[in-house]
Amino acid sequence: APFLRERPRGLGLLQMPTGMTDERSGPFFPNLYMAGDKAGEKPISVPDVHLPGQSTVFSGRSAFNPFTHAVAAVYNEDLVDSWGTGFAVNGVNNFNLGVNRHFDQYADLPFARNDGLYQPFLTAFTVGAEYDFKKIRETSGHLDLPLPGINELFDFDGRIMTKGNGNGILNSAMEFPLTLSDPNERAPYTFKYLNFMADRHMQYGHVVPNVNLFVVDKDKIMRRLKENRLNPTMIG
Repeated sequence: APFLRERPRGLGLLQMPTGMTDERSGPFFPNLYMAGDKAGEKPISVPDVHLPGQSTVFSGRSAFNPFTHAVAAVYNEDLVDSWGTGFAVNGVNNFNLGVNRHFDQYADLPFARNDGLYQPFLTAFTVGAEYDFKKIRETSGHLDLPLPGINELFDFDGRIMTKGNGNGILNSAMEFPLTLSDPNERAPYTFKYLNFMADRHMQYGHVVPNVNLFVVDKDKIMRRLKENRLNPTMIG
């Protein structure tokens, strides 16, 4: 039934929607949160960078992988309250470091865990926004109208709930008595409208192994391969 006959007054007239907390600001890098960078379940093709809609995984180390080319580009839209877009590229020498000349020194750096914010070989960009309009509005009312001369009351109940100004959900109901002699004989009317709009998620990523991005001398590569010490995916 859309209404309770023995309803409490005050806020008891309203059917309050269930509240929820939505984490729409996600970490771009560890401890660096960006609006619209919403966490999701999409895989990460560029390690240690979180783009909108992707799962959040950080190694806590500086990425150094000169033999793998990886690119990610995303657009993630939550039609209710947020959007975010960005890209990430692995293997970009942002500071023009002499990787080909000092490959051994970079590969032999002592391991030191950090917060993962120092990434000289990753280029990434993201932008997003969160917006929270009046997503759900509800109005409910009860009217007792006295009818002079017959000593009766004409009562009217009404309620309307909209989401997205009625474009997403419109739920309304009203009722009034059929006869004045018996107010429990009601004429109920309800109208419900639901428009489900799927969120837009566009994700692109590729990983190309076995490329020499920094033109490291092949003799250095082979020497470390023979020593079984070639693990260039991270500094240290």
